[in-house]
Amino acid sequence: MYLKSILAFLLAALFSLSSYSQSDTTDTDEDTDTTAQVIQLNTTTPRKAGVYKTYEEYLNDSPSVDAEFTVKPLQISRNNPLIAEGDVDYKGTRPKKIWGVSDGKNVYIRVSVGQFFKNHYFRLQCDGPVPYIFYIEKPVFIAPGLGLAAMAAVATTSATLPPFVSLMVVREKTNYLKPVLMATNKRVRNFLKAYPDLLEAYDSEVKHNKATRAKYLTAYNKRVIQK
Repeated sequence: MYLKSILAFLLAALFSLSSYSQSDTTDTDEDTDTTAQVIQLNTTTPRKAGVYKTYEEYLNDSPSVDAEFTVKPLQISRNNPLIAEGDVDYKGTRPKKIWGVSDGKNVYIRVSVGQFFKNHYFRLQCDGPVPYIFYIEKPVFIAPGLGLAAMAAVATTSATLPPFVSLMVVREKTNYLKPVLMATNKRVRNFLKAYPDLLEAYDSEVKHNKATRAKYLTAYNKRVIQK
């Protein structure tokens, strides 16, 4: 009985890793790129080191939370040097209600993943009010109808597959529960409507995959910054 309880907990934990981007069925990614297909497009501007409590503090580059921490940048995969995530280690008690952190070079937004993994920090890939992130999702499959041991084996095996990558944009307000949204084609077009020439150029693209959407989100943010 004790072993079954442990296996059930592990299965729930594995499933929770891939639950974030599936929680809103109205938001689905248009492609299934893996980490090997994602490239670095931008070099972000250095900012003050510190902890941001709100989105507004990020916008104003004014971290207000007093905390000591270190960030270990994590490559998106073994064969791709792009930094998509950071392993944030706080010295002492972790502050509550954190929007994100800056190590002085990069900004990492805190995203709650599932029920058990609350401290995932994804690197902002461009400057501006609606920067994007590459959200890494492990393809974990749970086969129904099997015993707990068999289900655990299936989940463990599927977890070794190459992770998928979702392109997400930061919400323009403080939202601790869901601070990022899927960068769907429709959402990107809504941003670009503020600049008809960018929208026209975007619509003329043959493909609207992650690379294209990231390119135009970068262009949009640059326009906003230059205003």
